[in-house]
Amino acid sequence: MSQHCPHCQQSISSPLLSNYEDFFACPHCHCALAHHEADIMLYALAFIIIMTTPLVIFGVNILIAMATTMLAYHFLRPKFFEPRFRLRIVKFFPI
Repeated sequence: MSQHCPHCQQSISSPLLSNYEDFFACPHCHCALAHHEADIMLYALAFIIIMTTPLVIFGVNILIAMATTMLAYHFLRPKFFEPRFRLRIVKFFPI
């Protein structure tokens, strides 16, 4: 799934979260971009709640249910969730 640069509005293919540390550059306008942190947290929280609740209701230990769900999110995130994260412009502020 392609995403759009918020600066130049061109369609780009963003790298995975594990392939960069702070930011990556748009190939068209060379603007510093990163995945939106709010999206990362909201998708993770929603997935963990939605998957853990039925497991606990069916009698699985909460610790095992949480561990299984977090492990599933870790492996499913690059394929199913990261293409849906919004991109944001990284602004650098001097200290």
